[in-house]
Amino acid sequence: MGGTYKKFKDPLYGYIEVPNTYIEHIIDSPEFQRLRRVIQTSYSPLFSSAVHNRFVHSLGVFHLGGVAWKYLRPLFVIKFKEHATDIDIWGETFCLACLLHDVGHAPFSHIGEEFYLDEKENQRYTSLHKQLLSVVEDQEGLKKDLPGDSNAAAPHEIMSAIIGVTAFGKYFPKNGESDNTAVKEFFVRCITGYTFSEISELNCLKNMLISLLNGKVIDVDKLDYLIRDSYMTGFASVQIDYERLLSFISLHGDGVNSTLVYLKGAISVLENVVYAHDAERKWIQNHPVVLYENYILKYVISILKKKIEVVPEYKFFSVNSLMSSGEDFGGQLRVRLLCDDDIIHLMKQHLDNELVVQFFDRRKRKHPVWKSEAEYKASVLSIAEGGELLEKFENAMNSTAIYLTKYTDLWEINDAVLQRLLKEVESLDRLQGNNSIDKETIRVQKEDKKKILCVMDTIRKYATDCGIPYNFVLLPANQFNSGFGKNAFYDAKIVFDEYTIKTVGSITSSLSAKPSSRKMFFYLFYKRIDMKKIDGTKLCKKIMAALLQSAME
Repeated sequence: MGGTYKKFKDPLYGYIEVPNTYIEHIIDSPEFQRLRRVIQTSYSPLFSSAVHNRFVHSLGVFHLGGVAWKYLRPLFVIKFKEHATDIDIWGETFCLACLLHDVGHAPFSHIGEEFYLDEKENQRYTSLHKQLLSVVEDQEGLKKDLPGDSNAAAPHEIMSAIIGVTAFGKYFPKNGESDNTAVKEFFVRCITGYTFSEISELNCLKNMLISLLNGKVIDVDKLDYLIRDSYMTGFASVQIDYERLLSFISLHGDGVNSTLVYLKGAISVLENVVYAHDAERKWIQNHPVVLYENYILKYVISILKKKIEVVPEYKFFSVNSLMSSGEDFGGQLRVRLLCDDDIIHLMKQHLDNELVVQFFDRRKRKHPVWKSEAEYKASVLSIAEGGELLEKFENAMNSTAIYLTKYTDLWEINDAVLQRLLKEVESLDRLQGNNSIDKETIRVQKEDKKKILCVMDTIRKYATDCGIPYNFVLLPANQFNSGFGKNAFYDAKIVFDEYTIKTVGSITSSLSAKPSSRKMFFYLFYKRIDMKKIDGTKLCKKIMAALLQSAME
């Protein structure tokens, strides 16, 4: 990456140097400038200063990728002498992937990215993976390494890889090939984290670079957003000395057995990265105010999507929508360089309902019964310390949340939804007498709806007793599991001297973390009148009692 540079002033790293060729061909392009209008996090309802965007984050990851490459390049040249002439090509491609790793991010970042996926179960990634293969000419090598849906890359990562090759592939470094296929495939793998399964020295080198951008525990992407999010929110957890950490990454082993390791001086920073990630996930990402904002925006985008995609070939969240060429939806609407501003504009112009009002008027928003996972557990576990009752309660809450998103307009518990559910149960009662219908299917459906009915009816009675409007939102959240409990963290190798290499887990047992026995918990939101508050413990107790009574009938 020789030549002249332009400097960007950054509050975290001082000056970030970017080659002028990247400025001209990539950063100043409409596709990259779009990232100025895509917010980095959904934290601004909680931390008003958290309005940084994907543009500055991408520059930060590029900078950290360059720092990592500066320290690792001499080691790669020594370890992989047969590939020394091409090492700079793979290093430059890695740095380009760092710069472009978020170029395909959806509006409102992680809130919007689920709309890239297909709606059919077990085929949600089919279209994205098909598009990914289409931009890599030699498809067979990548195709065999594509995982199933459960292990697939994040949707925005796949879209970023597609946009990166489509919009900027002609500017990738050359390695003697006319079509640059190997470079494009490596670029795609860096962003998605899809490592090479075929064993070779060159693939080993490439896999190590892939893990530096898209790793299981620590990578330059995670480093930048942890440092940047902490700075911009003011939520200070621990300091992360990124220069120390990246300078203490080394190589161990030879040939295909080579692997990235950390020198002993990195141990404290490794732990700090996990501490910081834990704090952000537990206290910010799972905060009810953040989740409620996500709920509103997901609802808004889903409604806009239905209004726009009036024929099967229309795709609101697509490659074309993100590009400067744009997507034409029947002449009535043209979407290009899709970003947060477009969603806000379309929301104002085409939607008029309670949630849109709540987005702009925070006085109208609902309040959470529990304000943290700890408070939820204090309410629930004080009644049911694990076991069958807790299982019944959480299954019923989960079924209710699924029902609301699938079959209701505003994803809310209210009288209209309760009446609809009652009619559905009555309909199933009538069908039980029909000999031509599978009795077991009817029984299972009825049992599930009765659980949901218990939840909704108990909340209705409780709301009436408290003088609170019967208008509730139920949102599931993932229970927190510490990064200290991940195998990938414990398996990371620490080098003490030429003969002593230990895993993190073998030397930091005091930081072990017990995984949660439950997968999720639930936030319940209500409209507070005259500052009346709901007693979460009492409400949970009533729901559990109703579920037990229903099971006995």
